[in-house]
Amino acid sequence: MTARFLLLYAVTGLLACACTVTRHEVPTGAPRASDFETAIARIARTDPGSPAVLNAQLAYADFLLSGAPGPCAERLLRALEQLDSVEANPRTRVMFPDGWANATDLEYRLYLGRAACGSETDRETQLRIALAAARRAVELYRAAFDYHSMAIMQFDVATVLQRLGENAAALADLETALDMDREYGFQDEAREGYQLLLTLRGEPADDAHVAGLMQSFPQRRAVLRFGWRPGDAWITLASHRECLVDGQISASDAAATFERRVDAGSDGGWSVTHAHRLTRYEPGVWPTTQGSTTPQMVLPPAAPPAADFNVSATGEFEGVTNYTNAYSARLVARTEQLIRAAAPSGEGARKLLSAAVETADDNLSPGMLEAATAEHYQLETAMWTGATLEQGAWYEISAPLSLPGLTPQVVVQHRIVFAFTRMVPCTPGAAAQTCVELVIRATPDQDALGQVMADTGLTAYGASTEARIVTDPATLLAHAREERRYWYASSSDDRRDFVLQSEHVRSTTRYGAD
Repeated sequence: MTARFLLLYAVTGLLACACTVTRHEVPTGAPRASDFETAIARIARTDPGSPAVLNAQLAYADFLLSGAPGPCAERLLRALEQLDSVEANPRTRVMFPDGWANATDLEYRLYLGRAACGSETDRETQLRIALAAARRAVELYRAAFDYHSMAIMQFDVATVLQRLGENAAALADLETALDMDREYGFQDEAREGYQLLLTLRGEPADDAHVAGLMQSFPQRRAVLRFGWRPGDAWITLASHRECLVDGQISASDAAATFERRVDAGSDGGWSVTHAHRLTRYEPGVWPTTQGSTTPQMVLPPAAPPAADFNVSATGEFEGVTNYTNAYSARLVARTEQLIRAAAPSGEGARKLLSAAVETADDNLSPGMLEAATAEHYQLETAMWTGATLEQGAWYEISAPLSLPGLTPQVVVQHRIVFAFTRMVPCTPGAAAQTCVELVIRATPDQDALGQVMADTGLTAYGASTEARIVTDPATLLAHAREERRYWYASSSDDRRDFVLQSEHVRSTTRYGAD
């Protein structure tokens, strides 16, 4: 089997746009600083410039901040060097979108350590810097759907304020942390939070008093049933992509707005049809670059309006309709029209235009539309039918999903972990919290990925998908979806030792009134 990178074509040839969130495996047993330094050097030698190097540097910083042997000041200085190196890397904006919360968390611990082992006169300054880092980490963890780490970091904000002697502010931030614990069902963290709350109030903080406060802690369970009903909804799609090629970052935005109709079939099943799919569609093929009037690449059309499809009475996907070929032809024609209308002028533009048209033909073919529609429905609706989920518990399944960035499309088994995180309003501004929020994280199976790399000649590949879905548990009609997809790949090249690219995609889907 042969494969090519999908997401961008450069003037000098075919290149890939890729990213990874693969975690670096730290040394086992009793690690030493030299183990981490050796691992960083090895990764930089075998896969230079990859996100794995950045993750290895954070792992080293974590080791240095977690009680590694040696004088405090020396350990903290070496940890700071690792963090500074990650931050200074120009590739991190695209290659490392998932790592910033962790890096900021480590920054918080670094300055907390400086407050502990530095001079007393400098203690408040270091604590103030640690406090600012903790507040940033709260928001970064929230954006990454890592709510557990978010709540822990919010608690840390309160403890730093307590150490600064600002008990009133500490109490307010602690109450925010406890609100998070109650919203997301973090019982163990709430017990610790209530103990500190009682202490700050000057009240007894023994187990009995904490248990009294925990009596009202909510116990939530989501029972998810397929119960579609006829109706119309406007779907709004938006996608933002950032790619890194040869040190240059390029961004692109795609969007679509169209109408979806759900109708009951005579056999008890459901048909999903769409209208106005081509009138408000921006494929995002032409990226914007800094310091260049002509883009050096083109990207495949993003956020394509869905194909029509049918669903059984019990929610199984039955396939796209017979009209997909005609729809694909219209979509390709419209996309090519938009590509030509926005085509730049200048050296290499004609070659880029040809590549853009070819990419649109490949990615908007009937087969690709059918595969994307089926995968989207499985993740958003089908996999939840009949599920009962305890809040805060993480579940795991294995399922076949496509690997981002490779064409022809490659499907391999993925490890999918998911959780019911909280109750939320179904629509913005609604008072009642009647919908559930579901969070999904998917990564390729390593054995299957290894075979793909052997077949395609890739020297490294990593990918991850994270999604947040808001759905009505009584019907499984989705109201919103946010998705973050990263992939990274490298391969040997006749012109140079390695071809390295990275991509970060953030997309949102809204269902509702126009």
